This record gives sequence, C-alpha cells and structure tokens, in this order.
Amino acid sequence: MNAQGFPRQFARTRRFSLGVPRRFTVSPDGGRVLFVRSDAGDDPVSRLWLYEDGNERVLAGPRGADDVPEAERIRRERARETSRGVVAYATDREVRVVAYTLGGELWTVRADGDGDRDAPRRIPTAGPAVDPRPSPDQLVAYVTGGALRVVRTDGTEDRLLAAPENAEVTYGLADHVAAESIGRMRGYWWSPDSDALLVARVDTSMVQRWYIGDPAHPGNAPRTFPYPAAGTANAETTMHVVRMDGERVAVRMPAGADPEHHVQGRWTDTAFEYVVTAGWDTVGPFVNVQTRDQRTACLMGIDPATGETSPLHTQRDGAWLEFVPGAPTRTAAGSPVLAFVPPGGDVRGLSTAGHGAVTPPGLNVREVLCTLGERVLFTASDEPTEVHVWSYGPDSGFLRLSEGPGVHTAAAGGGTVVLDSMTPEGHTVTVLRDGKPAGHIAVRAEEPLVTPRPVRLSLGERELRSLLFLPSWHEPGSAACPSCSARTAAPGCSWPSGPARGGRPWASGGPSRGSPC
Repeated sequence: MNAQGFPRQFARTRRFSLGVPRRFTVSPDGGRVLFVRSDAGDDPVSRLWLYEDGNERVLAGPRGADDVPEAERIRRERARETSRGVVAYATDREVRVVAYTLGGELWTVRADGDGDRDAPRRIPTAGPAVDPRPSPDQLVAYVTGGALRVVRTDGTEDRLLAAPENAEVTYGLADHVAAESIGRMRGYWWSPDSDALLVARVDTSMVQRWYIGDPAHPGNAPRTFPYPAAGTANAETTMHVVRMDGERVAVRMPAGADPEHHVQGRWTDTAFEYVVTAGWDTVGPFVNVQTRDQRTACLMGIDPATGETSPLHTQRDGAWLEFVPGAPTRTAAGSPVLAFVPPGGDVRGLSTAGHGAVTPPGLNVREVLCTLGERVLFTASDEPTEVHVWSYGPDSGFLRLSEGPGVHTAAAGGGTVVLDSMTPEGHTVTVLRDGKPAGHIAVRAEEPLVTPRPVRLSLGERELRSLLFLPSWHEPGSAACPSCSARTAAPGCSWPSGPARGGRPWASGGPSRGSPC
C-alpha cells in the first residue's frame, strides 16, 4: 500500500521540497535570519519568514492570484522553482529592507520591526516588476519590460535608468546561457554607496528562435523565444556602469584570449562571450568572463569612472574550465578567493591569494558560500558521499563546521551560522551562534511513505561509491531471481552459475540465457 501511494506523494510534495526552509539570509550582526518556506509538506505556497530570538514568524505571504509576468515566469523556470507565492527576495546590506514580487507587483517589508507596525507595503511601479533589489540606502531597483528602473522605498521618485533600444534588448536580466548553463541568475549589482549599478545588457537579435506550444491549450499560438543551441550564435552580453542620473559608462572588456593557450580545431573560439560572475564589493566592481570554447576565464576589476578593466586573475585549461559556484570572489580587503585544480591533481582546491592559504590536499571544494571580512565559508568533500561546511580565517585556518555523514550547507552573518543538514536521520536546520547550537528552524516536509535502506558499496580499484537498493522483503544472504522474483531457485534454473537445486538461496550474479525462471 505504501509503495503504491509513494509516486502520488512524490508528485504532490514536489519531490518532498514543500515545507522545506530555503534561501537563507543572515543579517551582518547575526541577529536575524530570513528564509522562505511553505506551511506544510503538501502546501505549494511559499511565504517569507523571519527567525529572531529563537522564534519564527511570517513576514509576508501571497495576496490573491499569483499571475507572474513572462520575464518572471522564465526566471522561475530557469531556477527550477516549483512553488508559488514569495519564492525569492532580496535585502539591503543590513538585512533591514526586504523586496519581493507577487503577481508582478513590487512589495517591501521591514525585517527589523515588530511585525505589527511594519506590515508589507506595495510600491507602485511603471509595469510588472521582476527581480527587485534594495540598495544600501532607501532605493529599490527593478526590471520591467526589459528596462531597469529605480524607486524609493516610500514609493516616490520612480525613474528610468536604462531603456532597451528595441524588443530584443534587456537591461538587468541574465541571458539564457548564463542562467541555464552557468548558474548566474541575476543581471545587476548595486554599488556600496547606492550611487550606481553594474548592469548587464543582453541583445538576443542574433539568436535563433524556437517555438513551443502549450499542449494544455492547443488553441493558443506557440510561444517564441531565443534559444542558442550548441554551435549557434549566443546572445551578446555587455556590462555597463549606470549612475542614478542615468549616465552610463560601458565596461571595456577584452575582445579575446591569447590563442597560444587554445588548442586549434573546429571548436576553438577565443572570444570572451560568457559573463560567468560579476559584483560590486567594497573594493569596486568586478566581472569574470569566459571564452566561447570554455578554456580561458579572466577575472577583472572595473574602474567605475571610466569602464577600464584590469586583470586580477586568469584561469586556463586545455580541455575546459569548470567553475565552483560562488567563486571567484573577494574578501573585504580585496583578496581574490579562487578555485583551482592543482597540476596533476584530481580535486578542486581553494586559495585566498592575499593570505597564501590553500585547502588541505584531498579536500574537494563544492561551493563558496560567502565571505565575512577575511573569513571564507565554503562546502567541500573529503569523502565523496558527504558534503561538509568549512571555514577559513587568517587566524583560525581551515575548520570543518558540520559533523556526521550527510550533505550540509550553510548561510552566515556575524557570529551566526545557519547549518542546513540532510543526514541519514533526516533533514534539520540548526542555528549556531559562536559555534554552539542556539535553536532550530522547523522543516515541515512530509515523511516519505517508503523508507529506503540502501547498502553502501565501494566498487573497483578506484573505490567508486555506490548504493544498492534491495526489495523491502529482502533477507540478508538471499536474493531473488530477476526473471521470476522467486526467492529460491526453481529446479533446473541456471542462475547464478549452472543448474541449481530447488530451494537453494540466490547469492549473486545474474540469470543465464535459457533459465527456466
């Protein structure tokens, strides 16, 4: 009965993702934790929550129908978002002002109030809003109709910063390749002084068009969208510094990489076509670009006054580069945090150039989570079946923060770390303060009707990790014939090797041809 009901439960709970807290943000003082979560394991409507002083409360939820605009629907598809309601948000630097959208409407809410006085507030916009982001100083930028605009948090002084020249140009949004293949979901970044933004301009006029119909509504015309299939033209992405008065400075990125480091062939293309990451920290704006053939990437600092760039670090690989999410980035002092594979190595390490620190041998870095001053928080594995949270600091060195088998990740701010752990015992979210448990954030996902009990194996000379799933009725030391599911051999059956006597338990191997079973 449980096995029959499991597929329905798996679909109804959206692969057991509903009721799970996610998208954690911790305030710089460590006092507030924001996250989104639905109320139950079968509830597809997400809400914005605040964890503070050991208590959870709802900051914002849906209001009426959630009819999202086309650009937001595409963004959610690329993010593999399956719920509705408040599914994403952004905050100012101090995590006091939160901006989000519902049905294309822009809303803000204070995260440092008492809940009653600071209720969500709708901000009038020039059109359906996408990806709103508060500045460090009482402004909110948003995208509508491919244009980048800015408005004050009190709803006044809405103004245009960058308007698309035609219907195939957007400002402030990620292109298809960036979102789907690279993992960059955003297209603009505020300066620390709120006086300018680093903005991506995307032109899809050269990209081929694909057409997709809606099988649920066959009377509707197919949807047209630009899709850069392999080997065809990509969108053109350029970077610009846009000031609050609308003045724009184009970022002068290099045209291409040195051909000397690229194997000549049909797929050799040294043009820097991909914007992998970008940002604007206390040192200044920066961008990481990659060549079309994916063999060279260059991290560059940007002069916001002139748009001139200066190389900070170059990565090369004779086959292709694979990036670690969150890297490269910089610490507060401007020290680059870089992921790399050492010569002759087989795992990805992490280095902080300013401190000369490199992760221990055999530690495979999975993701850079954040930097806090000169401290770096990241996930890594020294055992392939486990992912743990690590930190590096100039004084403390490399420390592992998570314990026990499982997959762990985290968010941090001040002295607070939110440890998100999936272990054999279940899914937990623990709030640590100064390294000690200070509370938990509830996980409201449903318990699966079927509990898997895999057998862990290490296979072959390389000890490849694997899991063997046996039937629920399996008894140790026995196995079933895969042809007839009999638990003991039928007379004359030749599996696993040679004729078997009736009643002999199966051991290992597979059925031979002609088996009477």
